[in-house]
Amino acid sequence: MKKLFEPNTRFYRIAAVLVFAIPFMFAARDLNNDLWFTMNHGRYILEHGFATVEPFTVHEGLAFSFEKWATCILFYKAYDWFGGWGVYFVMMAMFSIIIYLFYQGCLLFSDGNKRVSTIFAICNMCMFGFQYIRTRPQIFSYAFLLGEVICLEKYARSGDQRNLYWLPLQAFLYMQFHSTMLPIFFIMMLPYLCDFGFIKIFRLQGTGYRKLPLLVTFVICWGAALINPYGVRSVVYLFASLNDNGLLRNISEVGRTAWEDFFSCSSFPFLAEVIYLYFAFKKKEKFPLRYFFMAAGTLVMALYAVRNNAFYALFAGLVGAWQLRHLELPEKIAVPLWKLGGIGCIVATIIFWCIPFDFNSATYGYEVMKDFEADRRISLYTDFNCGSYAEWRGYRCYADPRAEVFLKSINGKEDILAEVWDSMHMGITVKEMQDKYHFDYWLCQKGYHIDHVLSYTDKMELVAEADGYRIYHNLESPY
Repeated sequence: MKKLFEPNTRFYRIAAVLVFAIPFMFAARDLNNDLWFTMNHGRYILEHGFATVEPFTVHEGLAFSFEKWATCILFYKAYDWFGGWGVYFVMMAMFSIIIYLFYQGCLLFSDGNKRVSTIFAICNMCMFGFQYIRTRPQIFSYAFLLGEVICLEKYARSGDQRNLYWLPLQAFLYMQFHSTMLPIFFIMMLPYLCDFGFIKIFRLQGTGYRKLPLLVTFVICWGAALINPYGVRSVVYLFASLNDNGLLRNISEVGRTAWEDFFSCSSFPFLAEVIYLYFAFKKKEKFPLRYFFMAAGTLVMALYAVRNNAFYALFAGLVGAWQLRHLELPEKIAVPLWKLGGIGCIVATIIFWCIPFDFNSATYGYEVMKDFEADRRISLYTDFNCGSYAEWRGYRCYADPRAEVFLKSINGKEDILAEVWDSMHMGITVKEMQDKYHFDYWLCQKGYHIDHVLSYTDKMELVAEADGYRIYHNLESPY
């Protein structure tokens, strides 16, 4: 029995692999609320092609483009063929790719220190999975960005231009799967473009690899990004939306980061930074300029918006692996860790699969809408969160979580997002909304101002109620 736990036994090797399954326990166990409009887009593209006018809401004439169209189709077909499990396994497959790429990146940055890379990758991916692995297009972004930085780092270390050949293809695929975040792809190239060998500031030291191949690749990648169904519009989509104060004021994930949000995802990279700074100043070690730009740049990004914490966790994490590359774990510590991790993974897996999955727990208004049936020609009032699933069911809704679609900077017609918030928080009356849009049905949350007003309106009839939501029927409606 004792030999079973010795290094280099089959059990030890299996345990060393099993520990990489631990982060999977922290990923989401439900379908994200935004998934419904994503799949709705995929279904529409396959049935009708690419639209230029928004087709799902009661609003008319809004300029529109199917961003992240490849993700939409992939999620839709996975759901169409296998239901919620299909989408869930797509998410987990992408998470496995992210874990693998992050571990390979840690190995590269840490000069092959396997034990540090393994422990650091597992710990960081557990927190990352808990915060950011959802059925959303971002999971593709994280994989493409990790692949990009690995290629860039290999080029910086070897000078072999063949490492850059993959980047235009990655930019092209990134554009199809998550075009709204494409600018991040080019932002991650900047630390390598600015890492000049003649720069020596304090203990920062630049590297003198050739920048011209990088610059040429940068330009080619922009050209590859333009190959998409909507051309330049998709390339500038993120800048156009973030330039609108309405989005920054009302959407939490693009709002400023609180420290508790930052540490809930980025504790391990930040801890690596602190440990390194303490020992580096004692050893007077030189710090590569590109690593400083990468860590400091993603830190600024993380503090600028909540969703950017993911980029700090990933890329400051790779820098953290470099900072901890000299750490060596002795056998008497490493071996028990692998054993404990392998056994813990087996136990956690058993517990994980014993807990029932509720794929629809994150869907707003699911219970009240799943059995609701009405003529698909009706117009339905929904607040910001509820419209996603209702539109998937085929109803034309007032609002949904696609915040950018309701910005004038994107739709070219009207700032509807401000009106959406006003309707939810008593900034505009129910009568004004009804006079403007002539809703046939109203879907609202219990206890909200709208719910209170509708419950006392003679021309409204409560027709469905479940899970904190109510649906009212306008008795003057022809449907």
